[in-house]
Amino acid sequence: MLEIHRFAIRAAGKPRDMSASPGLVRRIVLSGLAALSILVAVPPQAFAGERIALVVGNSDYRKVPKLINPANDAADMATSLGRLGYTVKHLADLDYNHFRQALIEFGNAAKTADKAVIFFAGHGVEIDGKNWLIPVDAEIKSEIDVYAEAVNLETLIDISVMPKIIGLVVLDACRNDPFETTKVAAAGRSLSSRPAPAKGATNAAPRTQSALTPVTAGMRGLAPVEVSDNVLVAFAAAAGTTASDGAGRNSPYSGSLLRHVETPQLEINYLFRIVHDEVWKETGTQEPAIYGTLPKVDIYLNGEAAVATTDGGADAEQVAWEFVRATNEVATLRRFTEQFPAGSHTGEVNDRIAQLKTAEDNAWTIVQRQKSLAAYRAYLDLYPYGEHVENARVTLASLEKAAKPGQAGGAIDMPGPPPASYQLAAADTAASSPDSVEKAWDVLKGSRDQGVVGRFAERYPSLRGNRLPPGSDLALRPVNSTELMLRTAQDGDVNSCFDGDAAACARSVKKYPDYVQLQFQLCRAKGNPRGCMINAVTEARKRGLLVSAYTRSEEEKTRNREYRRVIARVNQNVGNVVSGVVSNVVGNVVSNAVSASVSAAVSNAAATAAAAAASGAASRAAAAAASASASRAASSAASRAASSAASNAASKSASSAASSAASRAASTAASNAASRIPIPSDLRLKADITALGWTDNGLRLYRYRYRGDATFYVGVMAQDVAQLVPAAVSPGMDGYLQVDYGLLGLEFLTYRDWIARHPDSELN
Repeated sequence: MLEIHRFAIRAAGKPRDMSASPGLVRRIVLSGLAALSILVAVPPQAFAGERIALVVGNSDYRKVPKLINPANDAADMATSLGRLGYTVKHLADLDYNHFRQALIEFGNAAKTADKAVIFFAGHGVEIDGKNWLIPVDAEIKSEIDVYAEAVNLETLIDISVMPKIIGLVVLDACRNDPFETTKVAAAGRSLSSRPAPAKGATNAAPRTQSALTPVTAGMRGLAPVEVSDNVLVAFAAAAGTTASDGAGRNSPYSGSLLRHVETPQLEINYLFRIVHDEVWKETGTQEPAIYGTLPKVDIYLNGEAAVATTDGGADAEQVAWEFVRATNEVATLRRFTEQFPAGSHTGEVNDRIAQLKTAEDNAWTIVQRQKSLAAYRAYLDLYPYGEHVENARVTLASLEKAAKPGQAGGAIDMPGPPPASYQLAAADTAASSPDSVEKAWDVLKGSRDQGVVGRFAERYPSLRGNRLPPGSDLALRPVNSTELMLRTAQDGDVNSCFDGDAAACARSVKKYPDYVQLQFQLCRAKGNPRGCMINAVTEARKRGLLVSAYTRSEEEKTRNREYRRVIARVNQNVGNVVSGVVSNVVGNVVSNAVSASVSAAVSNAAATAAAAAASGAASRAAAAAASASASRAASSAASRAASSAASNAASKSASSAASSAASRAASTAASNAASRIPIPSDLRLKADITALGWTDNGLRLYRYRYRGDATFYVGVMAQDVAQLVPAAVSPGMDGYLQVDYGLLGLEFLTYRDWIARHPDSELN
């Protein structure tokens, strides 16, 4: 048992004058809300890790009626969690800033904890499709105010993903509605128009342009959520409904949970079934609900899981085998044999590797003998992950450039990979442990076979493991606000901003433009001047900074679908401008896409990606002879030569060929025009972003990939550049920012090219 620490801290935040406006919130669930993130019993060896708990009870609200039960629920839950061995921190009546500080402290601790608990009791609201926890100093006059006044539930879920083992979030949305006698202004104060209710539905009221819309009972309830990483979210009442506050010391839901949470050897599924039945029996109307996926093992809040009798390595092998058996990529198959050298499938996989190697060697012999367009194309089609792929792409690009118009190359008879003949089928892995899944992921995560990687991510999605299936809302948000909250916690301006210093807010916004809460706090510190919050929220939403990762209200689902369509359109543009030249498939499209792009750059200095994305060799060679006069006088022959240089350079292994070709061609026109091509560099277009360092002119350099593209690049973020060199940033036709790398004196490189130029960097 870990030592139990108990704190009872009443936040001494200075109350704000909130008497000016009777207000309320539309579509609000005002209720005491308890958020409990409880992490579970695991095999004995895991108990050596840390179990921590943050317990918050908000009862002493300043502008709405005080609540009694949150204080009781928080105190009782802190006691129970303490007896279960958690290190408990108990806080009372937190205002916004103290709530934020508590989450920062706890979030940092959760990164190294095995299990973490967050318990919040107080008012909770669902506004504008999102779920919020309300600090005691909140002044909510309209639904837009909640963005500056309340804590998004997604912050708590983000923190619950951090611990090593597992997390459980429980929301007890009950209590009375203290805002039911107030109103929220509809016209000009709402964030969006909600869809019309279905026929016969009573969960929405029509908006008017001149009236205040009262809250109705049919509009109450929390929005559903969707989580991964064995984070479980349990609601005291189903989404869209409210829960009873009860007449006793605790709410019906918290009371039932407290009666059973310490029961020895009560598996967590049965715990919530018991709580569900008791609450339904007591209230007759309230039906608790659970969202998320529990691990496929028994879990206990008080007790130990049975020691596994199976071999963990064998279990991991079976998980990996289900996916490995479907790939023809030799590198992935080899990693499988290296990870499980004594596994039951290792012999079969070694035989399969030998088959694939023999087939590919025979195919490459044909390619080397014929050296034709058809041979190289056939090889790339049949062996997309083969040993000679890079060589084939470079050579094919060169052949396509030299080919006469209409020269297709004909067909060729080339042996493809033989069908697999594995004797052992995939086993049932439904009961696999998290450790087994992660060991299997170690084999698959580096695979170039994106079909295998995608299927694994769909089966075992994980935000913590950066394993997200295509189309996942978890991968949709360009910025994780919780990470920004933790990362900026030591910044004096940021902390002063949350204390109400408007000047500090203004400085913080410049330093962290993607931390949208700073802009909201700037409006708050200024006294919410007319239009400030509406403009801030509208701009944040346009930039994708309010995308919901977990919340699944109809409003958020609609917004996420629209944002995904926008991203898809932008990705298509990025693909045309960048990926079409720099990505692995450049060789296959160089004869039309790259040639047309460079020709266009020569004739009218329009934006194309060819020369801008070319490797450093082509860029340096071409730029040496660049001049404005040559650009105007460039001939079609120079265009073709520059196109050949750019396409060769764009391939990963074509640096020397590109340098030689560019030198001979002296295609000054193309390089001069293309060197000033704006590259799509908006943060919203990028994913898997890692900071690498700083440029000489003070810009941060990043590694990233464009959404929808697997190739990694090194470059800058348009939002950073706008702060230091605004002249280098311009909006594209699609509304996303692009950067003129030539004006910055920088080269746009693939990550592989960047590594080649910085072989000794520890960042590699």
